[in-house]
Amino acid sequence: MPPQRTPLGSISGNSRWGKELTPYIRGQIAVRRIARRRLLLTTKAPGKSYTPAQERRCVRHARLNLKDIYQQVIDACGLLYRRSTVKKILKKHSICNWRAKKRPELIEAHALNRLTWCLAYRGWTSEE
Repeated sequence: MPPQRTPLGSISGNSRWGKELTPYIRGQIAVRRIARRRLLLTTKAPGKSYTPAQERRCVRHARLNLKDIYQQVIDACGLLYRRSTVKKILKKHSICNWRAKKRPELIEAHALNRLTWCLAYRGWTSEE
């Protein structure tokens, strides 16, 4: 029969709830930890699929031809990689898609009104 504990006495912090680990299980845990550490150290990210020269060519073409879509950039530069790669390169150089503001269509009557107003007030200065 286990020894009786005194009522309202202190409980030792050294006692374990479960069984002790055997040396074999401790060895398995240690080996798995070492194997995981080696796996993390030896795993490398894949390298870039493009050279710095190709990146510069792509960025230069995009800056000279702002309206080109990604496929046109790929065709013009003779690149062999995906649109997502071109998008990533251009985003790194702060070249990305932006949406132009939708404006109402300018008809001839409105254009004529604008022209007459401009001709009437052509000589005005900011003080007038």
